Amino acid sequence: MSKKILLVDPSSMRQPFLSEMLQSTGEVTRFDGADEALAAVKRGLSVDVAVLCYRLSLTPLIQAIKTTRPMAKIVAYGSPRTDTPLGVDQYLNQPILSSELGAIVERMAAKRRSN
Repeated sequence: MSKKILLVDPSSMRQPFLSEMLQSTGEVTRFDGADEALAAVKRGLSVDVAVLCYRLSLTPLIQAIKTTRPMAKIVAYGSPRTDTPLGVDQYLNQPILSSELGAIVERMAAKRRSN
């Protein structure tokens, strides 16, 4: 069964790069903004792992994913932080290494299946 990966990133340069990195891990659905992703999740978009740019306002999206897909895992990335955002299972600092992102998404998807 293919993993369903939600990617939300407003950067027209970074999003295709991240999407390409994640395609070997599963089926990637991309959105430029959190509002569009939120609407898709509310319509029933299947999500195993969400990979989210933390520069966006993500709280409603994270809450919707956790409510509609409680087993889904959340990976957020952005500038260095000292805290982990609420509801996020794994936080990555930028720059993101492709091997690091792939390994983390694989691990998160495996945790999702085992729960």
